[in-house]
Amino acid sequence: MSGGVDSSVAAVLLKTQGFEVIGIHLQLWNQGEASLESTGGRCCSLADSNDARRVCDRIEVPFYVINARDLFAEKVVDNFVHEYLSNRTPNPCIQCNRHIKFDYLYRKADELGCEFVATGHYSRIHLDPVSGVASLMKASDPQKDQSYFLFPMDQKTLQRTLMPLGGFTKPVVRRLAQEFGLSVASKDDSQEICFIGEDGYKDFVESRSTPALRPRGTICTEEGETIGEHEGLFRYTIGQRKGLQLAKKGTENFFVIGSDPVTHKLIVGPESGLFKKKLMASDVNWIRPVSPLKGLPCKAKIRSRHDEASCLVTSFENGILQVEFDEPQRAITPGQAVVFYDGEEVLGGAFIDSAVD
Repeated sequence: MSGGVDSSVAAVLLKTQGFEVIGIHLQLWNQGEASLESTGGRCCSLADSNDARRVCDRIEVPFYVINARDLFAEKVVDNFVHEYLSNRTPNPCIQCNRHIKFDYLYRKADELGCEFVATGHYSRIHLDPVSGVASLMKASDPQKDQSYFLFPMDQKTLQRTLMPLGGFTKPVVRRLAQEFGLSVASKDDSQEICFIGEDGYKDFVESRSTPALRPRGTICTEEGETIGEHEGLFRYTIGQRKGLQLAKKGTENFFVIGSDPVTHKLIVGPESGLFKKKLMASDVNWIRPVSPLKGLPCKAKIRSRHDEASCLVTSFENGILQVEFDEPQRAITPGQAVVFYDGEEVLGGAFIDSAVD
């Protein structure tokens, strides 16, 4: 329970359905002085923990606070910094789901004797009554669907996971919170990365790395012409246009279209250079058995807010995936996840390594 409205309503719904519920709040990050108050768009504050406790008191269920800061720092925060310093754009929410919510939390649930783990995610799980195979499905509300972030789940975790909010819209969830008399009914949704403060990710990465790991370099066109300088590749992502400070006329509408981590060059060009038809990906997870060795037609998302696009997924024996889209996709970004869908079902996903012409 994060202390937000979603996990709070999920807890109440399960109790009304007859489950024996306990609330678990994971301490993931120390917000410092800000932890005493709501951190405005971010979670992990002491105020959030107190909100979760009040909800559990209201519905009369046990409440536990578990310190997972060290593991979170290792698996999520350090990965976040390492990815940026490796010239990739990470998605820390996926890593948190992968290592904390759907791994560590399940081990804690075992210690507490819990059969299921429930979350406030907007997604659905379907269990085939014949085969027993579990499927991860999109939420009924496409505006709130979080299935993209859940692709690392496997059969073992899906079999014992409950997602009570998958069939609801957010307005309905808030109305339920009001009807249940929950103090968090009107609480704002968390929007920001929980461990990034107001200074932003660039200052955060700098504070956790040495200058030698983030060398400066030049900004070049695709033709190799130098037209500017940069203060570290980690400050830029594919598709970025603002903040380039290019010296040459006619480059006002240039975008970041690539980089060279060996020479530390940032490559910019017109928007047309952002569109690619293929990508290579690794660190693959298939939720249900599929055989893409000969090519799997499906749809894919290359960002959480990206429209699904038709593609052909081919798996190589070394575990690398090639994804070829029917139409070129804008700003395929290394470090982000590519997630595969068959209609409403999430087939699996992987992390993007490169875009290919």
